Amino acid sequence: MADKLRDEINGNKKHATGDKPSFCVIGAGNGGLAMAGYLALHDFSVNIWTRDKDKMEALAAARGIEVEGKLKGFGELNKIDVDFKKSIENVDIIMVAIPANGHKEIGQKLVKYVKPGQTIVLNPGRTGGALELYNIFRKEGKIREDIIFAEAQTFLFVARKLGVHKVKIFDIKRSVPVSAVRSYKNPELINKLRIAFQQFTPASDVLHTSLGNIAVMFHPCVMLLNTGWVESDHGNFEYYLEGISPGVAKVLEYIDMERIKIAEAVGIRVPSLKDWLYFSYGSTGSDLYEAVQTTSAYKGIMAPSTTHHRYILEDVPMSLVPMSSLGHKFGIDTKYIDSIINIACCQQERNFWSEGRTVEDMGIKNFDLKLIRRLVAGEIV
Repeated sequence: MADKLRDEINGNKKHATGDKPSFCVIGAGNGGLAMAGYLALHDFSVNIWTRDKDKMEALAAARGIEVEGKLKGFGELNKIDVDFKKSIENVDIIMVAIPANGHKEIGQKLVKYVKPGQTIVLNPGRTGGALELYNIFRKEGKIREDIIFAEAQTFLFVARKLGVHKVKIFDIKRSVPVSAVRSYKNPELINKLRIAFQQFTPASDVLHTSLGNIAVMFHPCVMLLNTGWVESDHGNFEYYLEGISPGVAKVLEYIDMERIKIAEAVGIRVPSLKDWLYFSYGSTGSDLYEAVQTTSAYKGIMAPSTTHHRYILEDVPMSLVPMSSLGHKFGIDTKYIDSIINIACCQQERNFWSEGRTVEDMGIKNFDLKLIRRLVAGEIV
């Protein structure tokens, strides 16, 4: 009887597809194709969903994803269905790999259909993404002990889409911190993810993943300071290796110092850009410029052909604005971050301040630091 009970318990611990978890990747852009292709090539059952019906039809016709670069092969997908509910049902892990502007919309879909036992990971959350997702579920009274809400600090893959069902993976980061909103769930989260992704490492909490948001440091500033080159040459230059000159790197360092001060204000420490390049890619140098120049993963990555690009349209409202919002809440001067936001507003003729994610969206507007720390630890709902 004891042996039978033990077998039943062990059996209940298995995932829907046996010992391997099953996945649904939300998104079919650079990141979505890379993640779904990687999983499929490693023999995981993976569904894919995007709201773009034409993309879904093309993926369905191809039945999978062609991958080249660091990995090569054809990854066959399990389910390609325009029906969102059908795409996520019966999967263990939902990997959201879309621009952060769409997190709120996806969150409002997920809150209707997510089932007990499922894990949701924003890849990445940018700044405050998992907190915003958690807040959507909290407002609907849908917070459950057996649902994990998580975010990665940055995207695991350096990749570019070559076609509707073809992607090139330039590199895979050595280490990417990830955390659940309720940080006591992190051991469970890591155990699930590492079956497929050994690169995911536990962060202390989502404050670390949100303020350890590295892409926002590289994307809007470099793009805006290279606007002339992008517009006159249609991005015909290497974005990181040529776009980050010594002068641009110096501006990045000042913006980065404000991010680090915001982190200190909420009681955490985050790596500088230079340190992050070393942790992620093994890059070295006496300053940020030199570290970027020794990052082989950046070789061959060309600049966007237009400034009407997610590096501004996503990263300004979903990363810089929430950083500024947090900074203002805790009395941190963010004049350099704010200057990038204001220049982006002028260039794009949009009000990113009103479009962007704020402490109110994250559900922490009226929380003091003690309550925020208790929330991210899971001590309060």
